[in-house]
Amino acid sequence: MINARELLYIVDENNKQLQPQLRSVAHKTELWHRTTGIWVVNNKKQILCQKRSMKKDIKPGYWEAFFGGHIAPGKNYLESAVQECNEELGLTITKDIIIPYKIFKGDKQSHKEFQQVFALIMNKEIHEFQIEKEEIDEITWISMSNVKKILLDHRVTKWVQKPWDKEVLEWLETIIH
Repeated sequence: MINARELLYIVDENNKQLQPQLRSVAHKTELWHRTTGIWVVNNKKQILCQKRSMKKDIKPGYWEAFFGGHIAPGKNYLESAVQECNEELGLTITKDIIIPYKIFKGDKQSHKEFQQVFALIMNKEIHEFQIEKEEIDEITWISMSNVKKILLDHRVTKWVQKPWDKEVLEWLETIIH
């Protein structure tokens, strides 16, 4: 759920915990914070992509090749990733089926984050997901090769792009057989 009054896990430039702050303050004053990025993939080498809700405060209506969100004080990356899968996709999963990759440091001028990337191998049909309508307008499976073209080759402007997309896509290819 989108909540400007949500408290975020604020950290310094070395990912050391500081005082929690409101989401609206963290974004407006460019404070470092923690996020999760969960890439949902299936055995057909497809990535579950989402169209962000028009209600989102950052990049409304953009497409994104991952799910996730901000981490609240008192939660760790893995707990938050499991919670986001539940909230955004209606999935009841356990910590042992989500695959951690690594933490990336994103230093965009307007968004300073440490994002832990995860993979979730899930062979479900679109209708089996229960998306959180306030956060997501639509989801669809897109082949990994097409996601690569969108994010790396054509750099389509209505897609959320991260500096680590290439590395994550290469990693995903190694875990999908």
